[in-house]
Amino acid sequence: MPSTSEPLAEEVLTAENNADLASLLQGPGECDESVAEFAEQSAGRTIEFDGNIAFMAPHDDYATRFDYLIYVGDYSETGNPGPSFRFTDENYYDLNLTGANIPESVSMGSNLRFTAVVGEFTTGCLLLLEPVSTQAR
Repeated sequence: MPSTSEPLAEEVLTAENNADLASLLQGPGECDESVAEFAEQSAGRTIEFDGNIAFMAPHDDYATRFDYLIYVGDYSETGNPGPSFRFTDENYYDLNLTGANIPESVSMGSNLRFTAVVGEFTTGCLLLLEPVSTQAR
């Protein structure tokens, strides 16, 4: 008898359900070989983690599109425990903010919960992500 159920959606990877992501988020740093391996193995998968906007700059000459540098954990001026993530050429609405306390804007220092699709690991030691949803925390 054929099954009428649809296939299950692929599980979102978190530090709680994926040892590789947990290890990646804990360090040792942004340009470690493990980051490239994770990007290769997880390309196209969705991950979720607590992070912060470490830096943001206008994308090219745009006033409302930005490149976001994202670090793991709470914002700090003294360091970053894990890899450097990047959203490229995104505006506020592309972040798909959700939850009870949606901020009117985000800026450097904003602590957020990111859900994003894994892209490539660049030669500039950035793990590119595509935002799925973002929540204030």
